[in-house]
Amino acid sequence: MRRLGPWRIFLIVEAILLITLGWQLFSHVPSLVFLVLGGLSLHIAIKSKQRRFLTSFFGLFGILSIAITLLTNPTIWLMVIVAIFFALTQGYDWHAQEKHLRWLPWHKKAFHAVKTCEPEMHACDVAQTSWFGNQTIGNDVFEWNDINLVLAAGDTIVDLGNTLLPKADNTIVIRKGIGRTRILVPIGTAVMLDHTALVGSVTFNNKQYKMGNTALKLYSKDYDENPRRIKLLTNVLIGDLEVIFV
Repeated sequence: MRRLGPWRIFLIVEAILLITLGWQLFSHVPSLVFLVLGGLSLHIAIKSKQRRFLTSFFGLFGILSIAITLLTNPTIWLMVIVAIFFALTQGYDWHAQEKHLRWLPWHKKAFHAVKTCEPEMHACDVAQTSWFGNQTIGNDVFEWNDINLVLAAGDTIVDLGNTLLPKADNTIVIRKGIGRTRILVPIGTAVMLDHTALVGSVTFNNKQYKMGNTALKLYSKDYDENPRRIKLLTNVLIGDLEVIFV
């Protein structure tokens, strides 16, 4: 007997859910009425040659009727979840299509180059970061402060390569939705990495770790003895993390 491939299983599951969705819509009278009214309204709006208030009203009413009817049905959300899960696991080669998807917001890159100077008097500091990573930290020399970044999506690089960290426990916190993150750490600095991710991988000390709803804690060999230490606390939903010593 021929074995079913992942694509066939995916299409069969989606077809079953689609049939279930159709049965639910046609067996539920209010949903069916809203769907028919929405279709008729869109038809009237498209066929009408005059751009009047009624035409815009029919178009808006049709779109809202169909959207509300579909989005309030749990089966449509189950279809979306199955498709996303399949795409993230094995259904789609994202890396092969990356050059065609550069317009997406999470492919925007952010470069954070950090420099330090002697500590000064402490003062209130307010900084705003971009949702999608289009921000550079470290254009000018400034006092070292622990870094705390919150990003929705993006390709982020935090460069500590030219930084002489204070002899203390320094901290970098990155909370992120989607995207790749690279942290460049100067050689001679001890690192503690505390990372959680839903889907992705971690590269640390030339070793790679696969992440699947996983919490991972790693230490460099000289962490207990080295006076210059940095704690990397990172949380991402989907994305790869690299800690690179330069």
